[in-house]
Amino acid sequence: MATIADVILNNNWKATSVNKSTQVNAVLNSGIVTTTGQEVTDLLNAINEQNVQSKITTSLVQYPWAEGNLGDASATLANPLSIGFEEVEVKTFYVNQWWNVRTIQKDLLQSTTPNLVVNEFMGRFWSETYNKIIASTITGIATDIAELVNGDGTATFTDNLVIDTMLLKGDMGMQGLYSMQMNSKTFASAKKKAPSSFTQTFGTPIMQVVNGVETTIQGKPTGWVYNGYVKVVIDDVMPDGKIALIDEGAFAYAEKDNIEKPLMYNEDSKAGNGAGSEDFGTKKLFILHPLGFTFVGVLGTDYASKSGLTLAELQGGGLYELAVDVKLSPITILWIAL
Repeated sequence: MATIADVILNNNWKATSVNKSTQVNAVLNSGIVTTTGQEVTDLLNAINEQNVQSKITTSLVQYPWAEGNLGDASATLANPLSIGFEEVEVKTFYVNQWWNVRTIQKDLLQSTTPNLVVNEFMGRFWSETYNKIIASTITGIATDIAELVNGDGTATFTDNLVIDTMLLKGDMGMQGLYSMQMNSKTFASAKKKAPSSFTQTFGTPIMQVVNGVETTIQGKPTGWVYNGYVKVVIDDVMPDGKIALIDEGAFAYAEKDNIEKPLMYNEDSKAGNGAGSEDFGTKKLFILHPLGFTFVGVLGTDYASKSGLTLAELQGGGLYELAVDVKLSPITILWIAL
């Protein structure tokens, strides 16, 4: 029987090992997060040069789209819709979490694949962490940047309001939706107001044999979509009444893969009654940054020397500014009444 000490100490774990877990893999491949491209390469180069308490300046995004000088023969250079920025401020996150071995011991005893059990356990923590950072960042942006918000919280949900929110980005917004994110109260309210617009999705149909007859039944529910194709993410970190419309690849993710001891183990022998504590933990140094925005950290805290941002700080706003034209923002928000 493998112990937690065996699993952690006798294997060559890397920080990125947990990315193969079911739930972290789902987040990183959800479409909202991008882990490839030049912007991620720039982040990786920056994060490997900085320590855990840092605010990085990097050439994160440069938008090539521009409008030409139509009818002006004297000028051949394109006039950009907005100045594509070459440098933005990006905040790193250094997160660590510990658990007592009792939280996983039963699963280890029952498993023949202890490494997988530990990796899936860690994956559940990290996927929840990433989702909450994304939702909290969006909440703060909705608090600060009025030009990205449609509505004042007095009108109830309609499909027309969604179209109006898409229109904030003009022709770029009319290209379609990718995903929506809201909390459960907001979803319930929207579903009641427009029941036919939200439909449930299901997994692979299940084959059952009843009295010798094969019967196919519907698979397990897997979530919801809007208008038949727009993925709906329900997360109660989101504030009441706020529905975020999020583009594909709205957040860039990068992490330092050679961090020392990404999985940790500690056995602490106590004095007195002789009882000890056997604990295990995980840590990551990473970036999860909204593209098109720059970190400003205008509050009183010295964010450049902090090892991360709390969810409350992210939700409170004052941390990000839009650095591109509204048309190019990957995030817009609809504010409705419940």
